Amino acid sequence: MVTLSIIAVATTLILLTIPTRHVFKQESDQLREALEQAANRASITGQPAGLIVDGGSYSPAIWQNGAWRVLESHQLPKDISIRIDGRPPALLEKGGEPAPAVIFDPLGHTLPVAIELSRNGVLTSLTLLPDGNVEMDQR
Repeated sequence: MVTLSIIAVATTLILLTIPTRHVFKQESDQLREALEQAANRASITGQPAGLIVDGGSYSPAIWQNGAWRVLESHQLPKDISIRIDGRPPALLEKGGEPAPAVIFDPLGHTLPVAIELSRNGVLTSLTLLPDGNVEMDQR
């Protein structure tokens, strides 16, 4: 009877963690896609593009008329944190102009950047390579 109880509890715990991993993987893939689309947009349009990271959200942006214009915003779930090159993102001051944490040069000279998403001890590292490609590593 004790053995069956232990097995039941273990099975329940395993089943409860499966959806969590799925959501985290989905968020990691979505961020990777946003980075790749911004890099492609910069090279195709000839305009700098960027990714603005503010607390628990990120927004692709383009440089237009001397300012960064946010295209859309994506809010991360509250239990997922994001870091840029090992540091939390700078919070945007009220009334301040947004500045991208990552900037994609239209000529392909993008500086390497490491973006980390973490949730419950699981870490996904997305490394932006100089050619605009994104390398993803999950630990």
